[in-house]
Amino acid sequence: MNPILARLVRRFIKYQLERTSPDKLLALGEKKILKAFQRALRYSSAYQQLLQDCGVDPSQIGSSADFVRLCPVLEKSTTFHRFPIEQLMVSTVSAASLASILTSSGHGKNGFAIGLSTAQQFKSTPFLIDLGLELAFNVDSRRTLLINCLPMGVTFLSDATCVANVSVREDMACAIVQQAGHLFEQIILCGDPLFLKRLCDYSQEQKIDWQRYHMNVIIGEETFTESFRSYLAQCLGMDLDSTSSGLIGSSMGVGEIGLNLFNETRETIAVRRACVNDPSLIVALLGEHCKTLPLPTFMCFNPLRTFVEIVDQDCHGAGDLVVSMLDMQAPLPLMRYKTGDRAMFVDAERCRQVFQSRHLDQTLPVFPAIALLGRAKDCIGAEWHVDFFKQVLYSQTSLAVELSGAFHIGYLNEGLVWEVQLRKSSLADPVILGAALTVELKKLNKGATPAVRCFTYDDFPYGKALDYERKFVYCSK
Repeated sequence: MNPILARLVRRFIKYQLERTSPDKLLALGEKKILKAFQRALRYSSAYQQLLQDCGVDPSQIGSSADFVRLCPVLEKSTTFHRFPIEQLMVSTVSAASLASILTSSGHGKNGFAIGLSTAQQFKSTPFLIDLGLELAFNVDSRRTLLINCLPMGVTFLSDATCVANVSVREDMACAIVQQAGHLFEQIILCGDPLFLKRLCDYSQEQKIDWQRYHMNVIIGEETFTESFRSYLAQCLGMDLDSTSSGLIGSSMGVGEIGLNLFNETRETIAVRRACVNDPSLIVALLGEHCKTLPLPTFMCFNPLRTFVEIVDQDCHGAGDLVVSMLDMQAPLPLMRYKTGDRAMFVDAERCRQVFQSRHLDQTLPVFPAIALLGRAKDCIGAEWHVDFFKQVLYSQTSLAVELSGAFHIGYLNEGLVWEVQLRKSSLADPVILGAALTVELKKLNKGATPAVRCFTYDDFPYGKALDYERKFVYCSK
């Protein structure tokens, strides 16, 4: 597409989306799910078999409600580990038409799954990426440098930005900023929390003045806490409470079905930070049960692209996140695919009423939203969760600067122990640092406080897994 025409089309789509209510977007998405289902039924032999195994009569599925009520929920074990890829694919797509393959992280117990894209889809990828970047960062009106530090071969294709795909090389990323950053009106860093911590540490050693640049950050791969967002903003010279400052937001995708399926916006970030300042707000928005949970991440999704469900909900409305892609060109028509995350829907009307009753001047998100509660495997016993430890890790800047960001939670002599790695150049006393982290843990009032053990960078028992190419394993049970 001609660059000028592409820019005009993005602006038109942005204009339309920002003026369409979340409820109307959801209704439009529900109309598309039946077409996606019929395509999977007609052209995927694996999906035909899955429906037959579950005793589903396709003729009974005439609405989105029927689809939700009757069709099976899929996951890696029932798809990629059962069927060869050619049976999962639609028969209308040949191997010759494939242009891109992306794997999942392989982090779960079921190993790898893969996502496929055709040449036709691949050609449209830059436009879709640029549309997302325009919605978040106004890249069509600002010269933008995007430095992609994501691992595992994840690359960005963009016609609206200048892209540097450096992978997990903090020296390359910083060299680009120092030598070419001033040529652009804004910079977007993209990476996972652990690597961005490493990047910040290295940039401080190199004495990079981040305040020279208008910085933004896209964080992927894993959940993070508001204490980390604040730490990152401090390192990069950003003011999170200023609308003129850059954005630090998260993006969530699933390798086998699509990237950037859910993302934070300025509005959702403001809601989450308001909940930090007033813990009673999260209870008013989502319910009493949130008192004992880590603060969820509020993320939006585009219902014209994804059909989103929360299944097996508990009495509070929290359950397993399930996604169906609505792309009629997708080689792998994964219907009702379980991502492995826990979530609950955010009721826009309830949010509006809560904000009004508290006289909060809070703008609601344009798109429908979910509260992402993390992955079920991140729960440790009845009281603890990995995110509580991430919160403590960055609660005090004086502590965070001494740490690498990596830690491990496990059991020793039937008691919980938190093992923390110091950053490579740290000269801090591990014993003193451990005592300080223990004090911060006790402030959570979660009951029995885990033992804390700090290690130098080289002595950390799990350091060999910290290569920034693989998702780090924070806990063992």
